[in-house]
Amino acid sequence: MATTLPKPFRDLEPYMAWSLATERERIAKRVASSMDEIIEFHGVMSKRLEEMVEYLNQYPYNDMPPDAQSLCNLALSLVEVSMLVEMYKNPDNLNMVEAERFVAYQ
Repeated sequence: MATTLPKPFRDLEPYMAWSLATERERIAKRVASSMDEIIEFHGVMSKRLEEMVEYLNQYPYNDMPPDAQSLCNLALSLVEVSMLVEMYKNPDNLNMVEAERFVAYQ
């Protein structure tokens, strides 16, 4: 995976810790993050989501350049935290069952 993002998205590089390749990693990141960190990440990414999707649509999902894949992984992490921020507003509401019990498709 790339350590940089495509040029139009380089301002998002402070959030590269959220660019995780698997669902299991994204769940673990959500669980390990504070609500303030999650809200900040959601706020920044959601403002750019439409632009991100437009950019990513130029590549087949299974054949993206590494920097585009990193951007895609950020978008997938946004999806992972969206319900928490938009509906539940409290990480404990999503932690009723340990995240490790979920079997993520790899």
